[in-house]
Amino acid sequence: MKEIKILPVTFALTAVLFTSGQKFFAAKKQNIILILADDMSYFDLSCLGQKKFKTPNIDKLYNDGLFFSQAYCGAPECTPSRCTLMQGKHLGHSRIRLNNSVRGQDHLIDQDITIAEMLKKGGYNTGFVGKWGMGLPRTEGTPEKQGFDYSYGYTDQLTAHGYYPNYLYENGKPVSFPENYGFNMAKVYKHTSSKEGLNIYNENGELIPDGVKDPAKAKNSQNLIHEKALHFIRDNQKSPFFLYYATQLPHGPLITPNLGEFKDEPWELKNKEWAAMMTHLDRHIGELIDLTVELGIEKNTIFLFASDNGYSHWGYMNRARYEDDPVFKNKGPWKGGKFSSFDGGMRVPLIAYCPGKIPHNTTAHPVVLYDLFATACDIAGVKSPENDGISIVPLLMGKPEKQKNHAFFYWGGGTFMPQAQAVRLGDWFGMRASINEPVQLWNLQKDLKCERNVAGENPSIIREILHIMEKEHEDSEWYENPGDSASDIKAKKEKAQKNNTMQNDIGPNTQFQENIVN
Repeated sequence: MKEIKILPVTFALTAVLFTSGQKFFAAKKQNIILILADDMSYFDLSCLGQKKFKTPNIDKLYNDGLFFSQAYCGAPECTPSRCTLMQGKHLGHSRIRLNNSVRGQDHLIDQDITIAEMLKKGGYNTGFVGKWGMGLPRTEGTPEKQGFDYSYGYTDQLTAHGYYPNYLYENGKPVSFPENYGFNMAKVYKHTSSKEGLNIYNENGELIPDGVKDPAKAKNSQNLIHEKALHFIRDNQKSPFFLYYATQLPHGPLITPNLGEFKDEPWELKNKEWAAMMTHLDRHIGELIDLTVELGIEKNTIFLFASDNGYSHWGYMNRARYEDDPVFKNKGPWKGGKFSSFDGGMRVPLIAYCPGKIPHNTTAHPVVLYDLFATACDIAGVKSPENDGISIVPLLMGKPEKQKNHAFFYWGGGTFMPQAQAVRLGDWFGMRASINEPVQLWNLQKDLKCERNVAGENPSIIREILHIMEKEHEDSEWYENPGDSASDIKAKKEKAQKNNTMQNDIGPNTQFQENIVN
């Protein structure tokens, strides 16, 4: 049984905020649709300046909603970012710290408290669709065991690399798609590391899925997942609901059902696919918005839209690490990107939308996606358990003067630098790759690209950042901790092997395995 620990009295402001939030959003509780794009680049949105393709439906959220120009995710890569969001905890406290621990793709445990569990306490029906990544089948971490009344999609983040799966999970049970059997995933992976156009499209720009018996019958996972999302909204329109819509799009390897309007562009195939994948996502978001209008619940539904980590586009395009795209120019000015603890590893767009409730505006107030845990509790009128976030309901209410500030943001790790630690402290951003290396320091107000390390000029700031790094990190049993030696990491893995707790993830389009967890 999970124990929910309520915040101590020193955080009483939270209770005041959710009371005022409930009054603002009216007595009827607001539905919440949280859309998390996967590996979307910051400037893949036409509302933020993308010129080569349009995202009119996401632009609507932006044009009629609140845009957070200084928003961060909780981690610089997929799985831990999703975990910090679900738990409301930063990487020094969250259960999952990297895409993989020493024992494989790790999971939430029964004692962990998620947004879904808190909203259920507030009377919400809860649904998840898409890419989960926080618990392999038959572990404690699967969505149906973490507070979701309904779940559909990929439990395993590696399996989610494929868009034509052999199976997906619905409420913890596999649903097979024989239509996709034989799909040539190896060829799609080769597409990522090659400049050649290996995916096959006909003269109309329609995909011919390689390896399947009848290409016309192949099923695209994003379309399947989206249909389940629409059904969930229809089924729960008369009661408050929370839908966590964790789309795969536009995560690679790149492939799309139809190149659409981009089929004749003078670009490499992968650029055409990326643009088509983004418009695929945008079209589905438009359908979500339209459905709330059709059902008459648009003024009682809050949309939250973000991406899960910083820039990763180079990784699917056969370019040098963090290199911007010559066609789309979608990276932005920030240093680094996905898998790193530089500022650019965590920079993401965040938009909040609710017509007639959330004002159209742009705020430069720094926020982090693990704030959405406390925010959701606030909106639902339930007291938040211990977490590292701060409710942003005052900003959603158009009352920035009442918004509480973070003293700092804390991050740790990233596959490219697993023992790194990073802190944002006001306009300062400090990062060290390990405890044996000095802290690098940049002033984001004066040096957004983090080109000039000013650590030597600011010893007092360095001392404060070091204090935060030491104080905020709690050692993890299964992940690399700052200062862990090779022998420490080896010992952890041997312990997992001895205890028979290795986590065996499954690649895309492999056969279903009954015993995924040893």
